[in-house]
Amino acid sequence: MPMLRSARRLSFLGSTLRTITLACLTLGTSTALADISADLGLSTEFVRDGISQNGGNITWQAGFAGTHSSGLYAGAWGSGIDHRTRDTLHSEWDLYAGANLPVTGKWSLDASLSRFTFHGDADRRGDAYNETALRLLWSNHVTLGYRVGNGYFGSDYNLHTLETAYTFQSGSFSIEVYGANHRLDGSDETTSFGSASADDYWHFRVGVARSWNQWDYRLTLDKTNLGGEFDAGTMLHFSAHRYFRLW
Repeated sequence: MPMLRSARRLSFLGSTLRTITLACLTLGTSTALADISADLGLSTEFVRDGISQNGGNITWQAGFAGTHSSGLYAGAWGSGIDHRTRDTLHSEWDLYAGANLPVTGKWSLDASLSRFTFHGDADRRGDAYNETALRLLWSNHVTLGYRVGNGYFGSDYNLHTLETAYTFQSGSFSIEVYGANHRLDGSDETTSFGSASADDYWHFRVGVARSWNQWDYRLTLDKTNLGGEFDAGTMLHFSAHRYFRLW
């Protein structure tokens, strides 16, 4: 995880996200066409964009999501984190809201706004930031996406991500092949991926998942071209989550 400098807090986007989240959940709970669920589980790694956030230690993860037949959705997701001696952060909590709308045939467009927050270290409160995403999907198999993290980890720079994924079924298993390029629009000695000139990296992922009796099991292999300074490189991790239908 890069060492990033605290900077501005994007209060307007944060307020917008909270407004969208409340609106989506209100809409979802007001009609029988809503679906509200929660999940709780464990993972051997918490990996964000190919970078480990807990140094190989088992951690908890939990989430809450509401979706509506109109395509609107909103939720919250959290995980334990452990950066060891770099800071005293203990958890991350994220809010998100968006809409998935049909375009033509099997194509649909997904637009979302997320707010990433970090807890446990007062000096890292300014690392919270917002991310907007736009994804084009084909039949829930192919994903082409662009994301931008505004003021990435509290820095003066934005993180731009171009990503693509292909997901297919093999019997009762779901298999995903994913690739992305992550690029900062500027860097310095405190905001980079290893050095002042390292402002981008590649991330590849292959994952196998199976759902059984309200449980979701995933085995994932992540690979980046970053060095061990970020606990990156190649990682194999496993997670198990129990899902609960609330509505």
